[in-house]
Amino acid sequence: MKKYEVLLFDVDGTLLDFDKAEAEGIEGLLKHFDVPVTEENKHKYHLTNKRYWEALERGEITRDQVLSLRFEEYFGDFGIQVNGAKVDDLYRQYLNASAVLIDGAIDLLEYLKGKYPLYIVTNGVAETQYNRLAKSGLDKYFDGIFISEEANAQKPQPEFFEYCFEKMGRRDVEHMLIIGDSLTSDMRGGNNAGIDTMWYNPKHEENKTEVHLDYIVTTLAELKDMF
Repeated sequence: MKKYEVLLFDVDGTLLDFDKAEAEGIEGLLKHFDVPVTEENKHKYHLTNKRYWEALERGEITRDQVLSLRFEEYFGDFGIQVNGAKVDDLYRQYLNASAVLIDGAIDLLEYLKGKYPLYIVTNGVAETQYNRLAKSGLDKYFDGIFISEEANAQKPQPEFFEYCFEKMGRRDVEHMLIIGDSLTSDMRGGNNAGIDTMWYNPKHEENKTEVHLDYIVTTLAELKDMF
């Protein structure tokens, strides 16, 4: 494995269990609007939410549209008209309370801390991400936390990484490695910025995209062993 000087980590799906956080959040909303809390209804939200965030990654809609329109469409399918922005505020209260670590996250970061400069590179709402990183105890391991809302750009857009480089005070991309679970934001973002990529792929999914991957791991323990 090539020797790196800087490691960039995604958060959701890489260090924190976002699926569980999302499930708890949507359960709270379903109960609030008296919609049956079923696996089907929770999965339906997951698909709707994913579709809107992917549209944002492609630059087709704005962040504010994502946060409101996803709920207006979702609850509209149940015949419930909602103010999407207000529902997002309620959802965020549930989300802020959730910070479930992925197995091996702390052990990995304890090992890497001090050996490498470590940075968070994440899409999302700044307040929510800071709250979850603090609650989980992850924030203390990182030399910098870069969030799309504050960058005014999303992974995989090159503008997001330009923001990161400016904040880090370096842009020697040949010495950087980005680690994340998303092909469309983390890995494609690395490709766009000229950064080597490590795909965290615990579900053993197939890469059916044109995205180039330098390394693939399926557990954080396996990732740790590579360093």
